[in-house]
Amino acid sequence: MVVLIEQFINGLAIGSVYAIVALGFALVFGVAKVVNFAQGSQVMAGAYLVWAGTALWGLPLWAAFLAALAGSVLIALLIDLIAVEWLGDSAEIAPLLSTLALSFMLDQGVRLIWSPDPVAFPNPFAGISLQAGPLYFGATDLVILAVTLAFMAVFSLLLKFSWLGRSIRAAAQDAVAAQQMGVRTGPAKLAVFALSGGLGALGGVLVGMYFQQIDPSMGLPFGLKGFAAAMVGGVASLPGAVLGGLVLGVFESLAGGYIGSAYRDIVAFSLLLLVLVLRPQGLLGSRALQGLGGSRGAGAIPTTSPLADNSGFPVTVMGTRPIPMRWTMGLTLLIGLLASFAMDGYWSGVLAQGAIFATAALGLTVLTGMSGYVSVGNGALIGVGAYACALITTRLGWPFELVLPSVIVIGALAGLLFAYPILKLSGHMVALATLALGQIGYLVMLNAIPLTRGPMGIGGIGEPRFALLGGRALEFPGAMTALCFAVLLLALYLVHLLQRGHLSMNFQLIREDRLAADAYGVHATPYVVIAFITSSIMASLGGMMFAYQQAYVSPDSFLILFSFLLLTMVLAGGIVSPFGAVAGGIALIALPELLRGHAEYRELIYGTVLILIIKFLPSGLTSLSFGRRRAPAAPAPAAGTGGTP
Repeated sequence: MVVLIEQFINGLAIGSVYAIVALGFALVFGVAKVVNFAQGSQVMAGAYLVWAGTALWGLPLWAAFLAALAGSVLIALLIDLIAVEWLGDSAEIAPLLSTLALSFMLDQGVRLIWSPDPVAFPNPFAGISLQAGPLYFGATDLVILAVTLAFMAVFSLLLKFSWLGRSIRAAAQDAVAAQQMGVRTGPAKLAVFALSGGLGALGGVLVGMYFQQIDPSMGLPFGLKGFAAAMVGGVASLPGAVLGGLVLGVFESLAGGYIGSAYRDIVAFSLLLLVLVLRPQGLLGSRALQGLGGSRGAGAIPTTSPLADNSGFPVTVMGTRPIPMRWTMGLTLLIGLLASFAMDGYWSGVLAQGAIFATAALGLTVLTGMSGYVSVGNGALIGVGAYACALITTRLGWPFELVLPSVIVIGALAGLLFAYPILKLSGHMVALATLALGQIGYLVMLNAIPLTRGPMGIGGIGEPRFALLGGRALEFPGAMTALCFAVLLLALYLVHLLQRGHLSMNFQLIREDRLAADAYGVHATPYVVIAFITSSIMASLGGMMFAYQQAYVSPDSFLILFSFLLLTMVLAGGIVSPFGAVAGGIALIALPELLRGHAEYRELIYGTVLILIIKFLPSGLTSLSFGRRRAPAAPAPAAGTGGTP
């Protein structure tokens, strides 16, 4: 019983940190309807500003916090200016991707300004414990709880009684109605971003005190945990965000104490997935979130139809001129031949890796571009293919002719498992569920040591050997590159088969409006399952070739950043076009290599390029001949027709 109480208090302490981060998500989402993936990096930046104030500038902790508060608010307002104001007329998914790009840039900026190495964070309560009978409580845990409770009390009073708080609540409930009632929602949006910056500074201090050290890479993990907490509680509910953070912290702590520390994160994301499936609106949220983005399957990608919105508001429309598959396959074949036989070994390897990523990205062309379901967990499916190849090759010694169909079957089964908990979800819930599944997949790879060897990974993966060649490998310098492009051409042919006939038409119906598709008699479920299975097969094929090319796989190769990179590739290239996946995959792999001479600035340049593509090419590189088109405004009712004023 003593251990249970101590674990519970410890869980409330770390849960308080998650609650602070979750509040930042909930505030911004409630008013601006933006999923701010830079929130975790704001926490990291706030922690570093406090550390710099104490360690470098000699300020006391309270003064360093005030300085960090001002800096964090400025960072948050810049995020609003770039990701929301400047990109406001771009696709609905633009804020998500742009805040992600800004997160990468912020992380790299901290590395350049200070150091990529961890630094000790000042904690005046470190090592102090308080005893209550047989119980021992860390002073740091109690201080974190007290600070969080005090902040929640002040924050609640601000929202309930101040003019600003009433404006925020009105804008969060119904921005259009609030504007009609005279509420200025613009200042309310600025206020919630500023508050999210302040929460970043506070969260940074609490994180630093809890762990007693900080590093530039901590932003994304805490951002994901805070996001998970917000979703568990209800992302549009501020009390729900607090409850979600505390529940998540307690579950993590109990899992760490009674099951093992390796399972803390698995429990957290399994809880998120369970809540999304059983109660998608969260513990205290409303069902209004389920309709976010309309009835389209993805709820976040641009439409191809100018009639998609008859509300009179502008809608980003994708350029839809098809690029014939024979051109795509012909150009891919030409690049593959040049890379295999006419280039030096370095660039041949770079383009081989581009072909690998393009193969995996084609899975998102099917899932997101054709059926409208946004996935941010396909990195784990690449890992499934990579580990399947590694295990079959090293333990069974099978030739390529058997490895290939085995990976396809395993990938199909993984896609079926991915699809099952998502079939009843829609809109942004799909992306959030795939995020949870991707994280669970990564954590299984990390902790299933008897199978995957955990962090050590699996090495010694030999070259592909062919039974038709008597068990020998292809014996010419560009053989691996040629095989990577051959698999890419196979994936393109599979997409070509899906694009033919009624199957493609039904995919498009589901993408544009799932409710209308159901009403028309096109039942979405079997098509969604087909899309997930096909996407998983292509991701697994990419993972197979990744394992062969690298001759080594480990869980760190399949972090959530891998999934974001794939999504960026198809969006940059053109989400509805197979040619876009090939162009985006090869271009975004080649770009960092072209910037290798400026390695310390690569993430800054990469983030800038991504934001510029989102702004000026919302339909991807394949839409260069298209401007952004807007849906026509709904016609005003003629006089005397009884139209609503």
